[in-house]
Amino acid sequence: MVMRLKTSADTEAKLAELDRKIKLSSKAAIMRIAIACSLKLKGDPRTAYGETACYDVGNHGGSDYQRITIFGRDEKLYRILMTDHLGRIVNDEEFFPDLTNAHIQRGIDYLYSEYRYADDKDKFFMNLIDLGR
Repeated sequence: MVMRLKTSADTEAKLAELDRKIKLSSKAAIMRIAIACSLKLKGDPRTAYGETACYDVGNHGGSDYQRITIFGRDEKLYRILMTDHLGRIVNDEEFFPDLTNAHIQRGIDYLYSEYRYADDKDKFFMNLIDLGR
């Protein structure tokens, strides 16, 4: 069972900037919001940028996060949500780090774009609330 996930350099840079600007409790809190945003978008996040992406730790130059840090006590909930999103059973090797990383990456890209568009913490959170409707 894989216990750690390493982000890409681009994802980590966007995550660090969002962390500085929106000031939540941790980068992991932002990652959880990113996963939720990615789950609101259609399709498999691994195919969001063309061909199917597969997690390869050698191609990631960002930071290293423990599985428990990303999910806290809610890992089962996130797994159920990702399984429902794909419409099929997801085994552990696919769920973490492959699918989790793809959702984080797509969600961080979305959050980063939304923050740059809103350019204000309050507007940013209002846009996120509207996404949930």
